[in-house]
Order: sequence, then structure tokens, then C-alpha cells
Amino acid sequence: MRWSRWAVLIAGFLVAGCTSQVGGTALPDPGYTPPKRTLSSAAELIGNAGALDPCSLLDPAALAQFGAAEKPAQEAYDYCWLKLPVGSATVAVRFGLLERIRGELQAKEIEPVGTLRVFEENPVKDRCARYIMFSDNVTMAVSADTYDTPGANVPQLCSIAEKATTTVAENVAARRMKHVDYPPASLARMDACKAVTVSLPQVPGLPAGEVISYPGGHQCRWGQAMVPSLTLRFVLDEPSTAPEVKVESIAGLQTSVYSAEINGRTLCVAEAKHGTGRELAQVIVRLPPNNAEPACAAARSVAAEAWRKLPS
Repeated sequence: MRWSRWAVLIAGFLVAGCTSQVGGTALPDPGYTPPKRTLSSAAELIGNAGALDPCSLLDPAALAQFGAAEKPAQEAYDYCWLKLPVGSATVAVRFGLLERIRGELQAKEIEPVGTLRVFEENPVKDRCARYIMFSDNVTMAVSADTYDTPGANVPQLCSIAEKATTTVAENVAARRMKHVDYPPASLARMDACKAVTVSLPQVPGLPAGEVISYPGGHQCRWGQAMVPSLTLRFVLDEPSTAPEVKVESIAGLQTSVYSAEINGRTLCVAEAKHGTGRELAQVIVRLPPNNAEPACAAARSVAAEAWRKLPS
């Protein structure tokens, strides 16, 4: 079964003045040039995060020193990926996902790129990841992994992540990026957090008040712990066609429902195709292990509410 790829300084000062008043208006020094204000927040540099084209942040040619990178079909509105053959391995370079910082970032700060701070996650054999941090507590993730070729050893993996991160950060700092004017009926225009409200209690034990929103608005998560949790996201893909998938009608839409036991927890997914393109709405419920039936019952209930709010 195919699973989608995919975890401020405020300064002020007081100035004391004289006790006697002097009439007139102060004139600026003719030779004085006000300092240029440095842009370093995601809001200033990126603008409308929901319309950002993440694939415009990194040209495949920027990784030419490592090999000939290809741009496969985009998987999500929130990030882009490149397929980079390195020897007998395939490295997936993913970039563009914007997230708001919640708690402490589990990564060490390294050399900045211009005004943008950069953090590096502890690398593992099959993944190296970095985060570009903006001044408004938003990060952009960049990573390189060999998940598609398990067991592969790519010594350049972290060098690839470093080059990709530096290039993306330079493009962001210079505001070299594109935005997409999505059609009115596109899922890309929806705020995922507003699509689910009344059905949240259907997820057993879910702390519905713990809402994790993303700057792009294309996904939303309820529950900060891994389980129980609920995610609604809008991606670019085709519904799963695995044999164990059950196809049924939910809120008038043909919906694929399937479950799996992954990393000690039960996941149930309900997904429905939207329109005639590759837009896909997904509900993902995560519960403790061996809870496929309640997880899928919850996924169906949430999907029924969310599907009714999809644009037509």
C-alpha cells in the first residue's frame, strides 16, 4: 500500500529628553540615509503561504554536482521533492514545508544564510534534515533521504541536504519564488482547520483543543501526541488501489478506507478524489495498536463532515 511521503526578538528603548521645550521642527541631516529594514519573517518574505509554489524554491540544476536530479509529479501543496540518483541509490530531496514552532526545536543551530537562521537535525543513516527559521517562529524544512532504496549508503547525503538548504534559503531571502493562482474550486484554497469541528469527539480520547495549524492551511492536526491524533490534509495523488482498501460512499463521494499497523499504532485513512485532477482529501486517524475498527469508524465520521465542506 502506498503511503504519502512525509515531524523573536522584540527590541525597544526609552529616550530621556530635556525638561525645557524648544520651539520649531527638527530637520533631518541632509546626509542621513535611514537604514534599510531587513526582512526575515515568513510573512514578509513568502507572503501568501497558501499560494506558494514550493517547487519554485529549488531548481534541479542546483544539485548538478551530485547527479542529474529529476522533478517527479508533485505530491502535496505544502512541499516539493526531487529524485536524485546517486550510484545505485535514489535520494529524495524534499523542501518547502512550513510549520509553526511548538516548544523547542530538536536541532542544533548552524551557520546562517543571510538573515535566516538554519538548524540541523541529528543525521541518521538514511536521512539528513535542516530547518530554515524565520523571525516569526516559522520553519521551512529541507531534507534528503534514501527511504526509496532501503539499506543504501550515500556518504554525500548530508552534503546534498546542505546544498539544497543553502539554495532554498538564498532564494527565499531574495524572494525568488512563485505563487499559484489556484482555481476557486481547488482544495488548495481551503483552510483544513475549518473543515472539521463537530465530528472531533468521534475520535476516542482526542484532545480536540490541541490544534496544530500550518501556515499554508493545506493540513491541520488535532492532538499533539502521536496517538490519539487526527489529521485532515489536502494532497496531490490518486486514491489507493491496494486490495485491502474498502471503497464506499461517504457524503456522496466515493471514498477509499483502509487501515494499517505502523510503528506500534493503528492508522486508518479515509480519502476521496476531488474534481478531475489529482487533488485528494485525506482523513488520518491514529490510535493505539489493534484499534482498526474504532479508528476507521472515527475516520468515516470526520470524513462525512469534511467532504460536505469541500468546494464544488
